[in-house]
Amino acid sequence: MCKVRHNERTMNRTSQSPLTLSAHFLHGMLRVIRSRHGEDAAAQALASAAIPQSLLHQPDARMTREQYVALYRTVAATLDDEMLGLWSRPIRGGTLKYLMLSLLDAPTVLVAFNRFVRFWNLLLDDYRLQISTKHDLVRLALVERTSGTPVTPLGHELMMKLVHGIASWLLGREIVLHRVEFDFAKPRHAGDYAFLYPGAVHFDAGMTSIYFLYQDCAELFNREKHELWEFLKRAPGDWTFTALHHGSIVAKTREYLEQNMTQPVTIQDLAQALHTSVRTLNRRYAEEGTHFQLVKDGLRRDIAIHRLTNSNTSVAVLAFDLGFSDATGFCRAFKHWTGSSPTDYRKGSRQGE
Repeated sequence: MCKVRHNERTMNRTSQSPLTLSAHFLHGMLRVIRSRHGEDAAAQALASAAIPQSLLHQPDARMTREQYVALYRTVAATLDDEMLGLWSRPIRGGTLKYLMLSLLDAPTVLVAFNRFVRFWNLLLDDYRLQISTKHDLVRLALVERTSGTPVTPLGHELMMKLVHGIASWLLGREIVLHRVEFDFAKPRHAGDYAFLYPGAVHFDAGMTSIYFLYQDCAELFNREKHELWEFLKRAPGDWTFTALHHGSIVAKTREYLEQNMTQPVTIQDLAQALHTSVRTLNRRYAEEGTHFQLVKDGLRRDIAIHRLTNSNTSVAVLAFDLGFSDATGFCRAFKHWTGSSPTDYRKGSRQGE
């Protein structure tokens, strides 16, 4: 039990590292509420999450973890649908609670997964969940019930994240995935997946699936109701943002850079710190679909957005803290990252409050 709690504290601590998400998630959450309740309801949902409407018109806009959670809760409450209207039937308020209660007395994650599958298959008409075990892997797949069923990427992303998030919470530690496959083309926001799915991610697959190591699924766990109430109170935060500290080179790079943000860190410095070669680093970046400068810029962007949204730090001081030689260079970079100047972004975020 002590080991579980220590792992969980570590997981929660690392999950507070600055992180922003693509506007893809913003638009996906607003789509149904806009179609059913109109633009006024969508505007109210944005305001409740302190998200400026100006972000809707910026293709590379980002929202913070806190904004994501607040918007999710508002949309779910407005629609009375805990999965945001993304499936054939509404998942009414309280569904997650009763799902989780059905899992608490399962002896292992594998037994919990079987209950999870049966539970969801009572609810969904467009897809069914299928569980299988092969070659020391446990796979949960979304199988269309009728050929040609439209794929809603956000729905598939959230279902895979829910599976992983619940399993990780049950064990009190993040489960490293063998891989995740999606039944759609690689999206523009694929870089965010490194902080949602701790494992290899593939696209254009025949169906959306998530793969766990059997040894993780066979592990015993012990969770109690009072712990579940805390988990539900923080939802969807805990089940969405468990995968932030894992073995990926992106996560390790961000962790090192964050500790040395004001220093002019190069890929050679990182290679030395990780006791590896630049060639090996570049190979691992390629495997994860990124490169050193892109990861560095992503971290600086996320920190900048957090501080512009939540503090009164001047642009000049922020530029220095992020390792820029002057404010002009920072402003140029920030506009490239988000489509907005730092001053305009801060002004827009304050209007959303």
